[in-house]
This record gives sequence, structure tokens and C-alpha cells, in this order.
Amino acid sequence: MLKVIRTHGPISRSGIVEASGLSMAAVVEICEELMERGLVREAGVGVSTGGRPPVLLELVPRAYSAVGLEVGPRRLTAVVTDLNAGILVRSAAPSGMERGPEELWRRVRSVLEKVLGEAEGLKSGKVAGIGLALPAPVFSSDAAGFSPPSYPGWGRFEIVEKVRQEYGLPVVADNDANASALGEHLFGAGRGVRQMLYVIVHRGVGGAVVVDGALYRGANGGAGELGHTLVDIDGPRCGCGRYGCLEALVGRAAIARRAARALKLAGGRELAGKEPEQVTAGDVIEAARAGDGLARGVLEEAGRYLGIGIANAVNLLDPELVVVGGATMKAGSLILEPARRTFERRVLSEMARRVRIVEGELGDDAGAIGAASLVLSRLFRGGAPEELREVIGGRAV
Repeated sequence: MLKVIRTHGPISRSGIVEASGLSMAAVVEICEELMERGLVREAGVGVSTGGRPPVLLELVPRAYSAVGLEVGPRRLTAVVTDLNAGILVRSAAPSGMERGPEELWRRVRSVLEKVLGEAEGLKSGKVAGIGLALPAPVFSSDAAGFSPPSYPGWGRFEIVEKVRQEYGLPVVADNDANASALGEHLFGAGRGVRQMLYVIVHRGVGGAVVVDGALYRGANGGAGELGHTLVDIDGPRCGCGRYGCLEALVGRAAIARRAARALKLAGGRELAGKEPEQVTAGDVIEAARAGDGLARGVLEEAGRYLGIGIANAVNLLDPELVVVGGATMKAGSLILEPARRTFERRVLSEMARRVRIVEGELGDDAGAIGAASLVLSRLFRGGAPEELREVIGGRAV
């Protein structure tokens, strides 16, 4: 019921019957309950089809809120959203992950306390839970620890249990690609799409798959690791230890290395005011946007490899839509257009005609909004765990 009203509202009770398949008696009863709890309200009247004009219902966005925290190797981004994933409060800080789990936990607590305190001042509604987007595979969303691949000596940190004990709220977690994909599917570029591939291009390269409107995690939770598919058998060594992975050719370190090499071969001394060894992917994107031909060539090559990776995944999965997000997408069409051109040449011709490749709509906050969406999706799909049922009054509605 909540999902139907959120997706189609303002909507009449008869419209809810048509969209949900429930009986009118059930719809009337549940609507009354949702209105008593402050989740749903009347929103005027609709157009009459011959009788009395129907009363329309809509979601009350601030009836509840959700906290989303993206834990990155370098940065923490926390948001508090309403039920439509509209950001009410936002805060960001360095993660300190390179200093170990104790320092990370200190900073996690600091940023969560900040956004929760500000949200309370806004009277943003009861907090339904905290979602975490983590930079590592997550095999259990309710009892998740993680060990960041970027810091192999770091150990395993049971972050979900620590957050749950600290704040006494329901906590769910997933990897950053899955969380971002869920956010884009529910509230961004993938709204209304049943079959979607999400590709995240930032420090690494990841992916997530939406099948029949739900995230597909595979047998062990590892589905979507697009960054470690082979795109060049003679390619460079990847951080995973193998050679020729998509991540080794499109990740931000790969873009920086390619730019440094190209700069040296061209006899250039600097790019974006930096010597070759100091150039970062961000510098390459900045220079390319300013019109630098060498930088644009570097992004063109990265885009071609990205197109190969997407074509391989599309040939396998046959999605309706491919959404590309992540920090590297600040390059926009400079990387996405060569990816599209390569995709069209590499994918099966029927796929090339039907599958669209678009940039994500949630921008830098995709991971944090996606983390909040982990909580919101459980409320809307009616299959919430016991602690979320308690939040909304005793049963999943």
C-alpha cells in the first residue's frame, strides 16, 4: 500500500485497488490505518467519472525519515532523508580509514550524531533506521562486517552491530554499488524500470543488477562485480592481483597512470599545473573539461574500455537501462559518449537499438541516498524485519 501510494500518488482508493489488486474493503481499512499513523493524508479530489469526485491520497514525506551513510576509503557522507529520499540534512567528513577501524569508528559516530541532531531540530519524523553503503562486498545486510580491499592489513570491522548498539535503531548495509543502484532505481534515473544494470566508476569499478524490480545479489551476495571482468587479456595488473580487469583500465588510478604516460610521451611537463607523477584522475577530468586535448584523449580511451565492459554485461543480462554513476562521471559526456559508441559496436545489434545508457541522477550523494534507500525499500515492500515493523506500529503495512 505504501509503495503504491508513493509511486502513483496522489491516487484515489479505486486507483489503489486497480494498482494493488486488493479488494476495496481491504484498501479502505488499510488506508484508514495508514492515515491514523500519519503516513498518508488526503490531497484534494480527483476528476469525477460520473459520480462523486474521488478523494485523493498521498504519502506524508516527513512522517518518517531514514539515515544513509556512505563509508568511503577517503570520505564519509551522511544524509537524513524523508520518505521520498529528499535530503533534509547532509554532512561529510574525511573517513580516516587509512588510520584503521578505531579512527573510522570515531568519525562515523561524529558524522551520525551531527546529522541525527540536526534532523531532530527539523522535526523530520521518527527515524526508521540507518543504512550503510560500504566499500567492500557485503554478504549479509543485517549482520554485516567488512574488510576494505584497499587496506588488506586492516582486518574485519563489525560496523553494523556497532552502529545498532550505539543508536538503538534498525541498521542495514550493502556494498556501495548495490546501495547506489537501489537509490537510482527507486528515486533517480531508473524509476519505473524493472530490469537495470548499474555501473559505478570511481576509485574502482563496480556494478549492480536489478531484476524484476529488485536487487539481484547472486548465490553468495557477490553479483555485479563488473570491475573484475576481463576486457584485455594483455592488460595491466589490477588491484585484485589479476590482469586486464575493467577496473585496471577505467579506475581512477588507471586514468592517472595513462595521463602521466601520455604526458611524458608528448614531452609535456605538466597537466592542470602538476607534473606527470602528481596528476590525479580529478586533474585529468578538470583539464579535459577545460579543453585539453591530451586529457580528452585519456578519457576517450577509458570510455572505450568502459563501453566494452558494459557491452559484455548487457549481452549477458539484457537490461532495459544502464545507469552509470560514481565520481568519474564528473567527466560526463567526455567519457560516456565514447563508451556509448564502443557499446554500440560491441553489443548484439538488437541490444544496441533497445538498451539506453544514461548518467545517474543522484550525483555525489548517490551512495548516501542509496544507503537511506536500503531502509526505505524495506518499509515500502512490506517485507520488513521485526525491528522495522515495530517502528511503524506493530505490523508491516
